[in-house]
Amino acid sequence: MNLLSSLHLVLRSSFLWALCVIAALSSVAHSQEPINLGHQSWSTENGLPQNSVHRIFQARDGYIWIATEGGVARFNGIDFTTFNHETNPAFTSDDICCFAQDPTGRIWIGTADGLLQYSGGIFRRYSTSDGLPAGEIISLAVADDGTLLILSAGLISRFDGIHFSTLALPGSATPTAMVSADNDNVWIASTSGVFLYQHGNFHSRQLSPLPPSADIQGIGLLPDNSLWLRTGTTLATVQDGTTHTLQIETSTSASRIQTVLAGSTGNLWIGTNKGLFFLDKNSTHPQLQTVLGSNSILSIFQDREGNLWIGTETSGLAILRRQNFRTISGLSDHTTTAIAQASDGAMWVGTNGDGLDRWQSGNVEHFSTRDGLLSEVILALAPAADGSMWIGTPDGLNHIEGSKVKAYTSADGLPDDLIRSLLTDVDGSLWIGTRRGLAHWQNNRFTTLTQADGFKSDLIGVLLQYHSRTSPSDLWIGTLNGLSRLHNGKIMTFTTKDGLSGDVITSLAEGHNGTLWIGTKGGGLSAWSSTGFKSFHRIDLPQEIDSIIEDIHGDLWLGSNRGITRVSAPRLTACGTSPNCDPHPFSYGRSDGMPTEEGGSIGHPASWKSTDGLLWFATRRGVAVVDPAQLAENHIPPPVVIERFTVDDIELPLSTTEQNIAPGHHSFAFQYAGLSYVSPGKVRYRYILEGFDKQWTDAGSRRVAYYTNLPPGHYRFRVQAANNDGLWNEAGAQITFHVEPPFYRRLWFIILALLFIAAIGFLLYRLRIRRLQSKFQAVLAERNRVAREIHDTLAQSFVGVSVQLELTAQLLAQSQVSAAGQQIDNTRKYVREGLAEARRSIWDLRAVTAQHTLPTRLKSLVEQRTGKQLAIQLNVGGSYRQLPPALEDEILRIAQESLTNVVRHANATQASVDLRYHSNRLTLIITDNGHGFAAPDSSLSHKGHFGLQGIRERADQIRAQLTIESSQEKGTTIKLDVPIPAEKGAPNNG
Repeated sequence: MNLLSSLHLVLRSSFLWALCVIAALSSVAHSQEPINLGHQSWSTENGLPQNSVHRIFQARDGYIWIATEGGVARFNGIDFTTFNHETNPAFTSDDICCFAQDPTGRIWIGTADGLLQYSGGIFRRYSTSDGLPAGEIISLAVADDGTLLILSAGLISRFDGIHFSTLALPGSATPTAMVSADNDNVWIASTSGVFLYQHGNFHSRQLSPLPPSADIQGIGLLPDNSLWLRTGTTLATVQDGTTHTLQIETSTSASRIQTVLAGSTGNLWIGTNKGLFFLDKNSTHPQLQTVLGSNSILSIFQDREGNLWIGTETSGLAILRRQNFRTISGLSDHTTTAIAQASDGAMWVGTNGDGLDRWQSGNVEHFSTRDGLLSEVILALAPAADGSMWIGTPDGLNHIEGSKVKAYTSADGLPDDLIRSLLTDVDGSLWIGTRRGLAHWQNNRFTTLTQADGFKSDLIGVLLQYHSRTSPSDLWIGTLNGLSRLHNGKIMTFTTKDGLSGDVITSLAEGHNGTLWIGTKGGGLSAWSSTGFKSFHRIDLPQEIDSIIEDIHGDLWLGSNRGITRVSAPRLTACGTSPNCDPHPFSYGRSDGMPTEEGGSIGHPASWKSTDGLLWFATRRGVAVVDPAQLAENHIPPPVVIERFTVDDIELPLSTTEQNIAPGHHSFAFQYAGLSYVSPGKVRYRYILEGFDKQWTDAGSRRVAYYTNLPPGHYRFRVQAANNDGLWNEAGAQITFHVEPPFYRRLWFIILALLFIAAIGFLLYRLRIRRLQSKFQAVLAERNRVAREIHDTLAQSFVGVSVQLELTAQLLAQSQVSAAGQQIDNTRKYVREGLAEARRSIWDLRAVTAQHTLPTRLKSLVEQRTGKQLAIQLNVGGSYRQLPPALEDEILRIAQESLTNVVRHANATQASVDLRYHSNRLTLIITDNGHGFAAPDSSLSHKGHFGLQGIRERADQIRAQLTIESSQEKGTTIKLDVPIPAEKGAPNNG
């Protein structure tokens, strides 16, 4: 108790000392407001699992993780992915406290019932049954050796990935808070002081004076690595051995500090039970951030892009982003039409129906018809050199000088009461654009220029005094039909025929290098210089330009109904209209602090550059102000992740290795995200499917890529993202996969198919060869048959005729005329028979009749061969049956050849022919008693005797068994055994 009392006393004294220091420094350092911040929030209605956000954490891959009492949410800037007991069985408690990520990329999640590990899309739970000392976890930190430190109620444990072990603080101190520094050193606040965990050991840090140690609920580091510590009611910073303490109850309306974050500049963000407070490092009085109201703040986190994330107790998640644009409090949020700055520095803002406002140093003076204005609608403003202001309305012209308001109408000489534009000349006169020409107020009188003087339209719009070295008095006039130039009292008008991008001129601005920038309605941007007009037809620039300003950096600011675009004038001039050259334009909208993206297009001037360098733009919801010298540019390329890979609507696991996709799938979808939180809606994407696409596809803000009917092959899908300022992450993300071919397109099938085709080809070749061989054999057999026929018919007939003619010649020589006549008759008979045999062979006349059966034909043959010197006997036995004609012909030819050999060569006196019909065969036996031969005698064919060879071939043709027995003493016996084919339906009795 004595220690605590002394610490409280030290607290009070240090706080008083800090107040004295701050008071002494107040002359040189005053409290500063935090930078202009925009606000966006999410709750359960937007996908957050629960509205109590205890901790916010950014993983190395860029995702934002949110700890709630309803589970974990992972956020990509657009969508939440929820993990809890309903979606994953590893969650036994949805009350999440904290996060940490180790060097291997594993994310550790502390819950009220154990520890969760997330890696590769899979959760694993560790509980007391695994060695965890306590189930309820308060804080997590990763040490410099990669191990995980776990703060539970009253103790610290260490987990090396396998085992849990309890770590004891020196002096039996009880830990109360823990934080991991950027260098992986872990700082621990305890009941006995502050300890540093480094290289596996605890090192005590003697810091004095300190808040009551037992009450320390949070610890953290400032950018200079000095510490801050908080209790429920105090916040202490320890720098250079000096402690500065803030008592929240006396400095704010809150009663309890719940979280603290040290900003990158040393400023502190303090979350309390009554809202979020900002404490400048040079101030002692925290300022309430009214954008969050009085919500109870549970957690604060700053991501890598500098965005501030706020977790509330009942209102969900919020983000505070630095914005380039701001609005002016006190000015009307109605449609703004025209802006101008008077010579005294006051800003004049005209509206569409809400009068005129004069703003200076935060004070606003309002003018309306009650004050003498001709209309509440302000269409044009023009400051005079004496500090007064000219105001154009639909009902005439006003001049405000001090509190005096003067009016001019068509009754005073104006060509028309509707004033569209105003411009004060360097000589103090006033140019007035109306619907009926250009009026000039000079020496208290109006003169008017119209189409008769050279205009192509009397409807006058924007006016600009061009301050050129060669022609300082030139006046450029935008009309409804071209751009006119008033030079030395003469008007020259230019249109699209002269190079303008459009004829309806809406805005003009003079550049630093003398370039005249011209905005058109629907035609985009043009420029005029000494070389003439140049049009910029680019899709990355607005086509309807309401206002143009060039800042001191040479950047053009183009106002349109789709926001404001900033582009470098030199870079734009160098790129021209080339689509392959990128001038890197920047677009600004509501996410950048503008009240609306729609500009005010009905008045002139719609934008103004004030003397302090600020740019003012008229919008449909008030003015938007930007400081070009203090632009917040995002120099961090957005991390890119592929979130889903689906094939035919079936989600596949995301793997770093190549995945094999079975054949037969048609639809492939890749869902990706660029994790930039400055302006997620402005993140742009491009992707390519290597192996299919030839070039990158510009996807704009679309976050899904679709492909259909991919042919088999190896593919790599790559996606890149650019942040809101156009900075690309060219490394991006990628996934590889292989679409497998169907079986009929695989190598083994192709080889088998080729082999099969080759085998078929070889088989067809062999069949063709066999067919040719068969055809050749058939031709050869036919030739042999013809040869046999000729030998057995014509040759034999010719031999017979020759013999008869020789006998006739001998008889005639012996004057035996009658005998010779008889021989001639026999010769005629042989000739007729030879002709008949020849015809029969040629025409294959095989008509079988009773007179032409095999026995009768044999009988005729025997009769023909029987003579005086040779007696032939014919014997026929068995039951006659009709045989196929071809078979009978071959048997007859064999018998004929055999008998011819007997007649010609055997010199026999007797011969016999025996024909026998059996049940399944036929036998033919021909014998003679003449001179035989030595069988087999192969020399006969070489001597021109082909009879026996013909007999053998005919026997083979009819599949008969041929036996030839011959000797010179016993004669010759020829036996032919022919199988008889069974008749259809007849029993086989053989």
